[in-house]
Amino acid sequence: MANSPYNVANLSKWMHMKRKEIGLSQYSMGQLLGGRDQKYVSNIENGIATLTPEICIRWFEVCGAYEHIDLVHYIFKLHPMAAAPINPALNDCAHKALINLVQEMKDAQKAIGELAEWLNNTRPGKHGELPMQAIKQIYDLTQANKTLMYSMAREFGLKITDLTEKWSKKAIVAEVAMHKRQDREAVLA
Repeated sequence: MANSPYNVANLSKWMHMKRKEIGLSQYSMGQLLGGRDQKYVSNIENGIATLTPEICIRWFEVCGAYEHIDLVHYIFKLHPMAAAPINPALNDCAHKALINLVQEMKDAQKAIGELAEWLNNTRPGKHGELPMQAIKQIYDLTQANKTLMYSMAREFGLKITDLTEKWSKKAIVAEVAMHKRQDREAVLA
């Protein structure tokens, strides 16, 4: 990934660019990052300070740069499903994002049928190659959903963190979320 634009070395450039785009001074950004000074922000933007996922994510949260948060997850490999970020230009119109999501859902429905057929034909210890095209099409739903949420945030002020919190609370009550005991067991395993 060293030859890719998606690497740690380029993060400071994107951080500088996003701060400038929203019109924050280095001093103001520092204050929003927990009372840091202007020099700290300058050191980050000039590639002098060591970047951590936490500081990068907080920076991009301040900027409302959701795709760049995805970029941090991808660069630092914070989650196995973290992917290269969606082009922000694709997230500027909720109507287009919704049309895209509807199409991706139709394509995924077909792919689910293909995956179900493949799973139905597997036998213990004997199965063919994974149907990667079908799995990829199902995975595309995640990206299409992000596109819709990001465009809704930009265009209509959707608070993604509030939505996430509400979903999490409902998931805990409905026992869909991982239980605390399971959290401990997962860490110990």
